[in-house]
Amino acid sequence: MKKTLLAKNYPSLEPKSVPKTLVQKIADAKRAVKGAYKLYGNKLCIFWTGGKDSTVLMDIMRRTLGNRIVSNLPTVYIDTQLDFQDVYDFIEKMKKQWNINLIRERTTPKEMAKYNALKKKSERVVLASLYKIILLKRAVKKYKLPAIVIGIRWDEHAERIAEKYLSPRKDHVRIHPLLPWHEKDIWAYTKKLKVPYIALYDKGYRSLGEKEFTNQGTKEGGERSGRAKGREVIMKRLRTLGYF
Repeated sequence: MKKTLLAKNYPSLEPKSVPKTLVQKIADAKRAVKGAYKLYGNKLCIFWTGGKDSTVLMDIMRRTLGNRIVSNLPTVYIDTQLDFQDVYDFIEKMKKQWNINLIRERTTPKEMAKYNALKKKSERVVLASLYKIILLKRAVKKYKLPAIVIGIRWDEHAERIAEKYLSPRKDHVRIHPLLPWHEKDIWAYTKKLKVPYIALYDKGYRSLGEKEFTNQGTKEGGERSGRAKGREVIMKRLRTLGYF
């Protein structure tokens, strides 16, 4: 019943070929956030990586629901312990600045030992991806999170093109307010509203993942050109397992 009600508060699923202005996309995202909060209240969870997309989503939620409300919502950061130090520094800085109710779900010593024992980079990149899935599922179960707002976009990866605004899972529903946004929309919003972001983006990084598997991107290669090829190739399999 809740999923049906939530859908009524969601942007109409117009064909992706129908262009929308950034102003319209922002309005759609705000309406989606309002609808989700109306149904789930303080049980609504925010998925945050510290990256440009999830930080824009956090800013939209703060402007839509108010700082006090968003500060009370659980915000999950899944920590594989493999991110850039810049990411960890940004997470801590914004946690204080925005008063974020941070839930840090972290890999265990046993999980890290298994990762560190792998000799092949191709094996480590797959395991790092699986850990993100495991950690998110662990957080959902541990904290009984019924609904998670996530800032993924259709144009980030070919395997995300079929994603829906509302994505029901076995034990929770995922809500994606930024699906029709483009990379240029994220930066236009960020610059115009002076949203904080990680300095790595100014150094040529376009999409941030684990430090070992992330390099500067290229204009020719697309937004995720700096990401490990191994993960990009098996993205379909990962999404079947629960990846974003």
